Amino acid sequence: MTAALGAGMDQTLIGNRLLWETVQRQLITETLQDYSYYVDRNDARGLVQEVFCEDGEFELGARHAVIGREELAKMFAKTLAPFRATSHHVSNIRIRFQGDDRAESSAYVYAWHIAADDGHRIDLWGRYHDRLRLTAEGWRIAVRRLTVAGCDGWQDPPFDLIERLPNPHNPPSPKVTRR
Repeated sequence: MTAALGAGMDQTLIGNRLLWETVQRQLITETLQDYSYYVDRNDARGLVQEVFCEDGEFELGARHAVIGREELAKMFAKTLAPFRATSHHVSNIRIRFQGDDRAESSAYVYAWHIAADDGHRIDLWGRYHDRLRLTAEGWRIAVRRLTVAGCDGWQDPPFDLIERLPNPHNPPSPKVTRR
């Protein structure tokens, strides 16, 4: 990792940069976790204030987005209204810095929902793809896109499928050695 930061750089500068990145990664991770916290509390106002930039966007597929905290608050209130309970879980978080005040992240999501009207269960597995900005309020999501690997109990979710390479045609079997 030291080589990636530059051969011949002062070790103190490298150490300071690594410490800064470690702290920023933790703060970004907390922002991603805050999304789940506020969604599961059904707190649309808190969600947009604590997680999204003022001009933040939530992309709905490749051609549509909800933009700005006011519109995002309406979207989340409308989206969460049909549920009696939700539980969102993020994992496999990857963060790439695009300078000192911008980052991109991806995280896997499992989202469990119970419908308010009939109690049926909806499960969704997918990935969040985020662009984040460091603002005066802290790290905030500038753009979020959700792609879906699969879901149970939800007909035609309005999200794109995850990006996945095609399966190889007739792949060879590996040699298995008995020990």
